[in-house]
Amino acid sequence: IGSCHIDKKIETLKGSEAFDTASCIVRYPNGVQAMIDVCRQSSFGYDQRAEVLGTKGMIQTDNVYPNTAKIFRSDFTGNADMPYDFFLSRYNEAYVQETIAFCESLVKGTPVPCTGQDGLVALIMAIAADISAKENRWVKFSDVVQSVYCKTPQECQLVAESDVFPEGFRPSSNPRDLLLPDADAQKADPSLVDRLKSWFN
Repeated sequence: IGSCHIDKKIETLKGSEAFDTASCIVRYPNGVQAMIDVCRQSSFGYDQRAEVLGTKGMIQTDNVYPNTAKIFRSDFTGNADMPYDFFLSRYNEAYVQETIAFCESLVKGTPVPCTGQDGLVALIMAIAADISAKENRWVKFSDVVQSVYCKTPQECQLVAESDVFPEGFRPSSNPRDLLLPDADAQKADPSLVDRLKSWFN
């Protein structure tokens, strides 16, 4: 769900682009829920925090500050500076590390830490959220996979056999049924050769 409160000019945009404030709930097959709250404006810097709560504890990531200085006074307790106010500052080190990792994978032939499939998962989730906001209903990731990724049988096979994708992300149909016949087997098939010859006679 979403709404527009900050910049009314964007209300004319299509789909969820018209939202400056939104909430999204992801419900996984095992019952786990994830909640995402977003807003295009933060008066106190680039605010991006995450929290995962489990039965044995919690993990939390906080905003990144220019320094670790804190102030303790009778009227204020907290960080001396506000968080970085731009994503390039916030994730500067991450961009450096991902560029180094990508170059190393090219030079050394090693796997990259984040693959195209990781990016595809994020894309599928974003498209599903957009459809959900537009149609006001739950959207299955597997339905989005069918329309976004399975353009050819080979790609569909890649999705179904990947351990990166949770069950809900995989195509609902059996991708093996979509595979093309083996090219060498087709060449060895006399009927295929005869059919090809007939086209030019």
